[in-house]
Amino acid sequence: MNFELLPHTADIKIRAYGKTKEELFRNALIGMFQSIHPVAPTCKKQGDRLVCSELSAKHTVELSAPDEESLLVDFLSHALYLSDVYNEAYLDATITELSKHHIQATVYGVPITGFEVVEIKAVTYHELEFQQHNDTWHVDIVFDI
Repeated sequence: MNFELLPHTADIKIRAYGKTKEELFRNALIGMFQSIHPVAPTCKKQGDRLVCSELSAKHTVELSAPDEESLLVDFLSHALYLSDVYNEAYLDATITELSKHHIQATVYGVPITGFEVVEIKAVTYHELEFQQHNDTWHVDIVFDI
């Protein structure tokens, strides 16, 4: 499991998982977009996930931040910005460099016509905290809708 939806009264909340921080950031990105169900004519739904045979959109992201929490929020916020500008949803990423203060990644996605659920207005810091249990990292993220 790379992410799960958690109950929240007014917004969308997910818990992303990863064996590494790179995997955690990647799964947070996937969870953010999959949780709002993008509508992509070139893809199909399998259960509650959008599955695409090809992710034709690709953007390089390089960001710096004062700490890991800010870096994750900035990374996801930048992906939301790209989604708004290009009408795309990002369903995968390759993290080529990650430290506590810097990320370099490529996000991969597809053109979309909208979202089935809602659009995310912002990635929040509310309840955001990295935790490690045994050999798995997880982070809870609340999205303002």
